[in-house]
Amino acid sequence: MPDKEIEQLSEKLEMLAADLRKRTREFHETGSFTAIRDRFLREIEKENDAWRARIDQAAKNGDGWAYVKASLRRDYEAAAHDFSEFVTLVVAEPIKKM
Repeated sequence: MPDKEIEQLSEKLEMLAADLRKRTREFHETGSFTAIRDRFLREIEKENDAWRARIDQAAKNGDGWAYVKASLRRDYEAAAHDFSEFVTLVVAEPIKKM
């Protein structure tokens, strides 16, 4: 597998993990963090951990990078989209209460 592509994908996953940690901290600090949101973020974190493990395992096994990359990119894009929608809903929540 091309090392540069693995490195770039790993960086994206770390950025997503950092953003998740930041959002989780913010929501807990503001007191507007519900069990549903908490569960949602835990699921995304679990997916992120699974992606990292798949990258590591694929690199060790010498798996075909094209397949691994396509699979991870699809899953990453779906999770990033879900997370973006989640953030939009959370930001819109206080506005609805006005």
